[in-house]
Formats: sequence, C-alpha cells, structure tokens
Amino acid sequence: MRIAHLASEVVPFSKTGGLADVAGALPPALAALGHEVTVVVPGHRLTLKEALPGEARGEVSALGLSARLNVLTHRGVRAVLLDCPALYVRPALYSLPDGDFPDNAVRFAFFARAALLALAKLGGVEIVHAHDWQAALAPLLLRHNGEVRFGLQGARTVLTVHNLAYQGLFPPWALEACGLPRELFTMDLLEFYGQVSFLKGGLVSADALTTVSPTYAREILTPAFGCRLDGILAGRRDKLFGILNGLDLEEWDPGRDPYLELPYGPDDVEEGKRAARELLATETGVGQSRRPLLGMVSRLAEQKGADLLAAALDDVVSLGFELVVLGTGERRYEEAMRAAEAAHPGRVAVLTRFDERLAHRIYAASDLFLMPSRYEPCGLGQMIAMRYGTLPVVTRTGGLADTVVDASQEGGTGFVLEELSPAELATTLSRALKLLANPTRLAEVRERAMERDFSWKASAREYVKLYEMLLGG
Repeated sequence: MRIAHLASEVVPFSKTGGLADVAGALPPALAALGHEVTVVVPGHRLTLKEALPGEARGEVSALGLSARLNVLTHRGVRAVLLDCPALYVRPALYSLPDGDFPDNAVRFAFFARAALLALAKLGGVEIVHAHDWQAALAPLLLRHNGEVRFGLQGARTVLTVHNLAYQGLFPPWALEACGLPRELFTMDLLEFYGQVSFLKGGLVSADALTTVSPTYAREILTPAFGCRLDGILAGRRDKLFGILNGLDLEEWDPGRDPYLELPYGPDDVEEGKRAARELLATETGVGQSRRPLLGMVSRLAEQKGADLLAAALDDVVSLGFELVVLGTGERRYEEAMRAAEAAHPGRVAVLTRFDERLAHRIYAASDLFLMPSRYEPCGLGQMIAMRYGTLPVVTRTGGLADTVVDASQEGGTGFVLEELSPAELATTLSRALKLLANPTRLAEVRERAMERDFSWKASAREYVKLYEMLLGG
C-alpha cells in the first residue's frame, strides 16, 4: 500500500513530545512490512540561515503562501518537509512562554492543505493518516474540498488522537484566514461551542479514528475523559480503534545505549544499573547511598500527577527513598520540587530542563519510575522504564493500564495505584520497598519487565489491518 502520515512534528526533524516519537517510528515499521510510506511534516527551523535537509522537488501554494518540497529518504521512508519560512521559521513549534503563536490556525490549516497538495504532486497515495489537531483538517478537506480531493481520488483517511485535550480551537474569524467556507461552520462539522475546532472537523470526517491505547479508546467515550467530545465519539464508536503505541527500540536499548558507561541486558542488569547510578550520582549528588532510587522524567503538570508527588514528597523521603526529577512545567510544581530539594539535600535532585542524555541515565539508574498520571493516552515512560529494568509506579488509566501489571498479580511488572491520592502513592511505594528488599523476587519481576515486547511490529500490523479494511482488502 501507499501510505502517507501527516504530523506536525517528526523525529528526527522536530520534537516537543510523544507525537514526534510515534510519527518517527511507526512509518519505518510500516515500511519494514513492505509498504510505500511517506511522512509529511512542516519544515520547522530556528533561523533562515539553517538549511533543511533534502532535495527540492517543486513547491505547492495555498492560502496565498507557498512551500518548497524538500524530499529525502530516512529509515526507508520518504520524508517531505514543507519549507514555508513565513510560518515555520520560529524559535519554537507552537508557542512561546507567554502563549501560543497567534497565527497557529493559519499555520496548521496551511499544513494540512499543502501536505495533501504535495502528496498529489508526488504521485498520490491510498491512505492519508493524520495525527492530532494540527493535521486534522486533512480528512475534512479531502471530504469537502474538490481541489485537494481531485489529486487524491479514492484515498481513505485515518485520524489518530494522541491527546484529546488538545483540540485546535480558534475563533470563527479564523475560517476565512484558513480558507474554510462558512458553510462548514456547523454543529455537524467545525463548530464547537461557538469556536472552530480543527480536531472535531477531523473526527467527523475521517473514515476511521484511532487512539494510542485500547483503554484510552474506551475512556474517551465517557464524560470524564471525553473533553466534551464524548458525544461525537460515541456516535462514531464503530469507527474508533485503540492501537497501543510501540517503542523505538533503536533509541531505547540498555544494551547499546551511548549515554551509559556500562550497557547491560537482563543477564547483567545489576552491574549495569549500579554503574548508571554511580554516573548519575556524580552528576546530581543523589544516588550515592544504598537507598532505593525513585526516578521521574515528566512534564510537571497536574495531568502527570505532579501535585500528588509534591504533596507526598516528605513521606517519600521518610520511607527511605532518594528521588531525582527531570522535567519542566507549571511554575507552582517546579517551585514545589525545588523546595523539596532544598529541604532534603542529597536525597532529592530536581532538574527543570530537557536533557536527553540525563533522561537515559535516570531510566537506567533508578529502581522505580514514577508515572502517577490522572490520564495517560498511552505513555512511553513506563515502557522505557521496563526495558531498562526499572519498575514503573503508575495509575490505572489509559496506556498505563494496558502495559503495567501490578507485582502482586501473576505476570507483574510494576506497581499500580488503586486511587489518586498522596496517601495511596505512599502506600504503593511502601509495597514496592518490600519487593526491592527481596533480591530473588526483584530479579524475577525485573526480568519479566525487560522481556516485554514493546516494539512497533505488532502495532504496525494492526494499522495495516485497518488500512486494508478501509480499502476493502
């Protein structure tokens, strides 16, 4: 099949979060199964002097703007970078500290339209797979716009929701700027509580909808997780599929990790983790003792349970843990973490920055990995942690529920909180301490966690089945 993925960020070209990881790993997994795969992504760059990779293959025009098509091959996938400096030469992908870019509606309306025109210009595809609100206008345009549909006759569309909370909401005046006729501003299409919703337009227009774990697919049909779109999704229940994300095993491999002094596998996990801990202790000052080490690599936000950790921090230290936290986020949680670091020198280290090298070392060095999320569509942190022999401590939601089995059950690989509260977090960590103190039991659970198969192969096959169904295969 000829398959195209449209995403606003794709590793290795651009990244702010998990969307880029998925859009960078799923297409190569599909190509490895024998399919012809294209990825279209905005040509984000910081300055005009920075050259985009690839060979110029013409240009496309829309909304009074033009984009040069920079084309290259990466991991068996044709990548098309849309070079439109007026929209994509920015110091960040979506926003600055004081808010979103005011022209984001035009930036991503142009992206969806230009991506479809580029695919037609480069020979067409059978499947157009859009990701999140930034690409969600693509299914709508293919259904309602003759110009883009003409070059992609017969193409079927898929929209994947990575996080339903982000919906691409804009005031009605954005319609004209985005080249969207007013007749599309109805309750059945783009209108959402008086605003234009790019995501809703895609949800009601795509031939199939997917999200990134089976549990999250069920959760978003409920008012608690549906972000006011649960009614729309319930009406399309038969078109909604939950397919668990995979993990890029080339990037996350403790046996070949360039950031570790002593790479390791299941047979020498103790030695490898000890070496990683010594390296981390030198850098952060935490981990020098024999106390159990708790790691967290996360955005510091309420969704990620930063408030639970902040409320339970004194109890966590009292239990005997040392803690290292890497991540940025809401100021109140950053300040709470820094206060804990000041209150517990040598026991708590907080690094409010993005640091890929340090993230790898935290995953390897820690005994437990903390992800007490209120909701988590899929989550990659718990998968990475298990691959590195670090047992995740999670809540029973979304992809966390689909990937982590509590150590008290058969096949256990981590620890699952029964409720969202600081007291339950402390109780669960107390249970974990008992396992960490039992070397035989710990080795069994670690080995099971490290042997879990989180590769993209199984997920890619599920997507292939979905594409074949849409094409009548």
